[in-house]
Amino acid sequence: MRGHTVIVGFGTKGRSAIQTLTATGLSKDRIVIVDPSGKVVESAVAEGYNGVVGDATRSDVLLKAEVQRAGQIIIATQRDDTAVLVALTARQLNKEAKIVASVREEENAPLLRQSGADAVITSASAAGRLMGLSVLSPSAGAVMEDLIQQGSGLDLVERPVIKAEVGKNVRETDDLVVSVLRGHRMIGYDDPTASPLQLTDRVITIVRAEDAAPGDRR
Repeated sequence: MRGHTVIVGFGTKGRSAIQTLTATGLSKDRIVIVDPSGKVVESAVAEGYNGVVGDATRSDVLLKAEVQRAGQIIIATQRDDTAVLVALTARQLNKEAKIVASVREEENAPLLRQSGADAVITSASAAGRLMGLSVLSPSAGAVMEDLIQQGSGLDLVERPVIKAEVGKNVRETDDLVVSVLRGHRMIGYDDPTASPLQLTDRVITIVRAEDAAPGDRR
């Protein structure tokens, strides 16, 4: 395999990540599950995924999943210390892949980034913020929950700028643009430099789920 996606951990977080990826059109045979439980991997294989049984902190296990040739690596382990070790090992084997990891405690996020993760999702604090928002503003909380649930209601979409949008202000597009990706920079919609839009830009927008093209959902 080359350019495939490796998922470390096939629990609730790993399954949710996979559901989002397959909703974008990613084929199950382009996903490799790595988990220490033989029964879990057997279940994943039965669902159409590739599977490797073993401890993902070990390089020989990750090599079986061909991490060295993967395009994306998602670390969804149960323990933060395990996530850090997996990130370190994966980054040593693959300098180019995008690594996204989840941690329970926010204090461990910087260590995970130092270990090679490109993006870190703090599950405990994210859930806490959503609960707090739902108390302060139930409507705002409902909107956030809607955005999190893939494929229904509202979705966040990353897509390229189309020719008809080049030269326009971000507020003049048909979609609700929240950020502009220009090179390696992410520019907020309210930043004066976000406009005018350029042909090489990508935009992150909020759209109705039924209007989102399968290949563009994020």
